[in-house]
Amino acid sequence: MRFAVSLLIALMLLSRRRAQEAISITWPTKNASQPVSLPRPAADFLPAFRMALKFAPESNIVALALSQPAFLGLPPADTAHLQTLCADRYGLIQQDVAFQGARSSLPYCFSEQKPSTGLALVYHPKQTDARTPCMVYLHGYGGSFLWDQHLLAEAFPDSIIISPAYGISSATLPLAYITESLAATERQLGHPLATPILIGLSAGGFGAVRVYTKAPQMFSRAIIIAAYPPPDTLAQFNHTMSACFVAGAREPYVRSGEFQRALNTIRPRTGKLESAIIPDADHYFLLAQREKTIAILRNWLR
Repeated sequence: MRFAVSLLIALMLLSRRRAQEAISITWPTKNASQPVSLPRPAADFLPAFRMALKFAPESNIVALALSQPAFLGLPPADTAHLQTLCADRYGLIQQDVAFQGARSSLPYCFSEQKPSTGLALVYHPKQTDARTPCMVYLHGYGGSFLWDQHLLAEAFPDSIIISPAYGISSATLPLAYITESLAATERQLGHPLATPILIGLSAGGFGAVRVYTKAPQMFSRAIIIAAYPPPDTLAQFNHTMSACFVAGAREPYVRSGEFQRALNTIRPRTGKLESAIIPDADHYFLLAQREKTIAILRNWLR
């Protein structure tokens, strides 16, 4: 009888380990972000925001932040639309068994001191091995949110998605931090990872371009959402690289021509370059025009 009970428990634990889920992993590091430093009036709101992070779920935290547009540097006109979009996405997260146990990375991102450990949220399908498609996703400004990571996992449920948390922005995330997150994920899953695709959103898109141009051999390609190649990277592209850029037509840098000028600069020296502009889309098209955006990403990944 005891053997049967023990066997049942073991099978349950094994089934749980193999279940589709999003988990937080940590590792010792010297490459974490410095503590967040914000100008006023956002700095005045920061202590209350950190206190709220200790007690409230991320969905409430995002609603609180969006009620104070200056905190995230957003124009007030954008917040009402974003509040609705985010509320809908967090409703889906609450219903998703894979994410019900996922912990928010925001307390880590807004730590008062430089962390001595790294942190990443890792989504993985039920069965994984060294051939399972792998993505590294760099978050945008405001911290590492569950909503965008859930959106990607929903669109690509058969991929391992590693989302390193790095302060308030991934724009300057160092390559060493990504390397550490990949090694920590391999230890957690118990097998090597396939060569990952590097994906960056907004500020994380600029960071992803910087990382990719430093070590293109680490990634099969780079996919940049709501960003473009920053000036310090233009001369670093070469024929071994494959990069894809998608932006909203109403983005200021698209309207000014900066987006196209940057792509025209790197096109002659890049092995494969693809781009897309989503009509009538602003900076938040990943949420607002999810279907169109995901269709573009799927085409590139195919």
